[in-house]
Amino acid sequence: MYKIALMGDRDTIIGFKLLGVSLFPTNKKEEAVEILNKLVKAEYAAIFVTEEIACQIFEEIEKLQKTSFVSLTIIPSKLEKKYLGLKILRKNIEKAIGTDILFRKEVE
Repeated sequence: MYKIALMGDRDTIIGFKLLGVSLFPTNKKEEAVEILNKLVKAEYAAIFVTEEIACQIFEEIEKLQKTSFVSLTIIPSKLEKKYLGLKILRKNIEKAIGTDILFRKEVE
């Protein structure tokens, strides 16, 4: 059976415990990088990272997306919305088809 992990601030991720998701609460960059590398090595199929943490470890996330088969998704945090997940989706669509067909200029 595949495992699913969620990493982020405790307030945002605590509700997912009811779904059987493995939770990894953190607010620190160094700790987040360490957790992320452990999750990849532990062969988690899907890893969800809150925007707050993803902004801190964005370089590591980009490296993993190029070198690993893990599905890594950025989700909004309970705190401040940065729309990082949408920005990445927009960039990937532009890269794949050459134009922004979804968002136009709504998400900057």
